[in-house]
Amino acid sequence: MNVLIIGAGRRGLRIAQHLVSEGASIVFLDRNAARCQIAEAKLDCLAVNGSGTDLEKLRDAGAGTVDTVISATDSDEVNIVSCGIIASAFPNVENTTAVIRSSGYLGDQELPHKILGITHLINPDLEGALRIVDTVRYGLYQDTIIFPGTDFILFTVPEGVGLIRSGSRLSDLRKNLPYDFVITAIYRNASVLIPSGDTEIRQGDVLAIITDKDQAYAALSGSDVKAMYSEPEDIVILGATRITRFLLNTFTPRERKKVRLIEKDEAMAEEFASLYPEIMVLNSSITDELVWENEDLGMADLFLSLTDNDELNIVTSGYAKKLGVRKAIAQIKSNNNYVQFALSLNVDVALSITDVTTDAVIRLLRGDGVSAMHSLFNGDLEVYEYIVQDDFRFIGRKLKEVKFRSRVIIAGARKADGSSFIPDGEYCFEAGDSLILAIRHEDSGYLKELFQ
Repeated sequence: MNVLIIGAGRRGLRIAQHLVSEGASIVFLDRNAARCQIAEAKLDCLAVNGSGTDLEKLRDAGAGTVDTVISATDSDEVNIVSCGIIASAFPNVENTTAVIRSSGYLGDQELPHKILGITHLINPDLEGALRIVDTVRYGLYQDTIIFPGTDFILFTVPEGVGLIRSGSRLSDLRKNLPYDFVITAIYRNASVLIPSGDTEIRQGDVLAIITDKDQAYAALSGSDVKAMYSEPEDIVILGATRITRFLLNTFTPRERKKVRLIEKDEAMAEEFASLYPEIMVLNSSITDELVWENEDLGMADLFLSLTDNDELNIVTSGYAKKLGVRKAIAQIKSNNNYVQFALSLNVDVALSITDVTTDAVIRLLRGDGVSAMHSLFNGDLEVYEYIVQDDFRFIGRKLKEVKFRSRVIIAGARKADGSSFIPDGEYCFEAGDSLILAIRHEDSGYLKELFQ
C-alpha cells in the first residue's frame, strides 16, 4: 500500500506508525519543516515540506502514484480542500480520507457519504463520543466496546478482578464459570499473547474479554449479585466542548436528564443550556473549591472531564475519584503519553482521541467486509467485526476444519436472523455471517490474506 499522509502531527504520526508496521510505503506532506524532520527520524518514510492545498507540492509528494491519501492536519479546511484537489486532479487515487472536527461541515450525527469526491470523512470528537457512550451504557473499564447489531461486549480487565486470578488456567476458568466468554488476548510484559486453554494467568496480566453484554459482570465476578451493570444516575461533565456536544446529541433525553454540565465560559454555558434543556448547566470554574462542595460533586456516579486541556482533565478526574466519585473518565486529546499517567492516578478510563481516530482510519482502509475495528494494548491487538463475503474461501466449512496457525481467535458470530453466539468447532461459515475476530497487529497481514 502506498499512502500519502498530509499532516505530520500527532494523528498523522500515529496512523503512519500503524501502517509502516504493516509494510506500507508512507510519504508525509507538511508545511512545518521541523515536523517533517521528526517524521523522517521516527519512521522509515519520506517527508515533503509544503501545503496540502498546493498542487505542485502534492505532485512532489507523489499524490499521482499513491492509492490512499489521508489528510490529518489541524485545519478542517486544509483537509477537505486537499482531498478535494486530489480527488479531482488524481483520479487514480482509490481512497481519500479527511479528518475534520467541526460539526458545522457535517451536522451533529450523520456523516455525508461524499463531499467534493472525498471517499471518507472522520470526526475525532464523534468517534470519541461514541466510545464514551458505550462505556457509560455498558461498563466502566478502560476499554469497553460494543459491536453494533450483536450482543457482544469487549473490555479489558487486570488480573486480580473477581475470579481472574494469578495461577488460574483459562480452561479452568471456563469450567468453573457457567457463562459464555472468550479471553481473546493477554497483555503481558508489554506484549500481546494469543492464549490457549492451557495458558496460565500471571500477576500483572491484563485480559481482553469478549462476552454477552448481559453476562459481562457475572463472568468477571462469578457471582449473580454482580451480573447486571447499573448505569450511572448522576453524571457530571466538565467542559462545553465539541465532544460534549456530540455526546449529548447521542444520549437519549432520559440520559441527558442525569447530566450536570460545568462550564466557566458564560456564553458557552448559555448556549448549551438552550440547546439541551434537560441538563443542568453550572456556569463556574472547576478550580473553585466551592463548586465541589456546594454541588456535592464527590457524590456523583460518573465524572467526565472533556475539556481541551489534557492536564486539567487528568487532575480533575483524579481529584473527583479522591472525593468519592464512583468512576471517572478523562479525555486525552493532545499527548498520548498521558494515558498511562492518568490511569496511574486512579482515573478509570483515559480516552485517547488520537487512538480512536486511528482506529477509524484503519477500519476504513481494511476494505469490504470490515464493519468495525478497534485496537487495544497500544495498538498491538486488533479486534474486528467482519461480514463474511460471498467469495470467502471457507464458506461451507466448519471452524474445526480451518487452521488459523494460532494467529486468529474467532470470539463471536452473528447470523442473518440476528442471533449471536460464541462459536464452537461445529460452527459452519456462511455468507452474511458477522464474525468478531482478534489478532495481533503484527499478524494483520495474515488477516488480509485470509479474507481476500
